[in-house]
Amino acid sequence: MATEKETTAPIPSVAPDGEQPSALARTDSITDIEETHKQFGKIQAVTMPELMETRFRIRPAGIDGLLPVGTYLLAGAPKIGKSFLVLQMAYQVSMGEPFLGFPSRQGTVLYLALEDTCERLQKRLAQMTEQDSEHLILSVFSETLDEGLTERLSDFWSEHTDAVLIIIDTLQRVRGRTPDNGSYAADYDTLARLKEFSDTYGITVLVVHHTRKEGAEDVFNTISGTNGLMGAADGALLLHKDKRTASDAVLELVGRDQPQLRLHLRFAAAHLCWELLEVETERYREPPCPLLEVLSRLVNKGNPSWNGTATELAQCLSQMESSQGFTPNWIVRTLNAQQENLLREYGVRYVSYRTKEGKALSLRWDGVR
Repeated sequence: MATEKETTAPIPSVAPDGEQPSALARTDSITDIEETHKQFGKIQAVTMPELMETRFRIRPAGIDGLLPVGTYLLAGAPKIGKSFLVLQMAYQVSMGEPFLGFPSRQGTVLYLALEDTCERLQKRLAQMTEQDSEHLILSVFSETLDEGLTERLSDFWSEHTDAVLIIIDTLQRVRGRTPDNGSYAADYDTLARLKEFSDTYGITVLVVHHTRKEGAEDVFNTISGTNGLMGAADGALLLHKDKRTASDAVLELVGRDQPQLRLHLRFAAAHLCWELLEVETERYREPPCPLLEVLSRLVNKGNPSWNGTATELAQCLSQMESSQGFTPNWIVRTLNAQQENLLREYGVRYVSYRTKEGKALSLRWDGVR
């Protein structure tokens, strides 16, 4: 099992004073980041200490607080406004604009509008905005999964490594027809193949789907198909209205990496956009981490970098905050788990690297996002 230093190799290496290049491969699995993992047949295992010493690559969300990296369903009744919602999302993310009040990370967006025509997309975008986005790529044709869709998506990513979001509208257009369609296994396999792609490349994939006419106590149980879809997906969004002709709707979200959200929306027909009226569920805020706050006082705009060992960092922080019991092991474990929050909340990038003397840490001010 490799140590923390060795595990940083698949993650694009960063010198203390250098820039971090774009990541080119998946680094969130034991298989890909460890060369000496324990293997029992297909089971590839690590011990807890080895896992905690691993620094994974940061995988920032396409839409912070709404859509983390992963594969998600967006379901709703036919003609309820799902395609308007995802076209708006595609455009605003490609421009780096907030979507429904949630900040987005600008990057290339691929929108597979498989139930539309180019003429319809042109008319909708002309009404939605006056400014073009060079980072929004649209297509009305696509292979199915059995015809090699994920391979084509991999080809797309190889040419657009800044891609943050792929929208597939709709699921039925890419799942193809097989004898066992409609079974739990078939539904699970369909989403699992897309999830494998999103996990591999660290990108968000949103798949548009329909709901059934029958109601259910849990609105997510109205999603058409078996529970295999929800079982394989990282989460789901569900758009629903009290009346089909109403301009108001509710967008509900549930996912593995965040608590359930309930957003009240209103459709602005003049611009073909959904507007946020209210967030009924409070957005989740992680409890503050004492280490990150102290590090932000050590590394900031006025003092943009710090380099040294974990032991030296523990000594430095203990002098700054004597009431806290900083130990080298706790610092490394916490930094590995909290590096994304450190960068997002305080603008400080954490990197581990190896010198002739051994392991070392680098903290660099990158600016608050």
